[in-house]
Amino acid sequence: MLAVSQYAGKSYRPYIEIGNRVYVGRYAYLTAMEGISIADGCVLSEQVYITDLNHGFDPACGPILSQELESKGPVKIGPNCFLGYRSAVMPGVTLGEWCVVGANSVVTRSFPAYSMIAGVPAQLIKVYSHQEGEWVRPTKIEDLRAGS
Repeated sequence: MLAVSQYAGKSYRPYIEIGNRVYVGRYAYLTAMEGISIADGCVLSEQVYITDLNHGFDPACGPILSQELESKGPVKIGPNCFLGYRSAVMPGVTLGEWCVVGANSVVTRSFPAYSMIAGVPAQLIKVYSHQEGEWVRPTKIEDLRAGS
């Protein structure tokens, strides 16, 4: 875990908050210039990567490693989420409670509670139906709401 408090002459006030009963697998990497919060009951598999920052990439501003850091905002992982092996969660992402992220996925946008996501970039593949008590394809949820 790395909270970046100073880089390229600029100071930051980062935080990394990890709730209760959270499992963090080996070689997980968390880095923050603003903040990362991981709620209670989450599971982060091995080699998970979570960041709220990027290097500047402006060719007019000199070498990449001397440019200021940039962020799209803090990362928030809701309660009881599961992040699969080698998944990556990028800046500004919020995952609602009970989200499941597939192995090797790259999460570049936020998803609501009870979403199962996978891919590069991660896409919604299933949602948990409390009515059926199982994970279902999103089109099936629409059918259930329509009364089919």
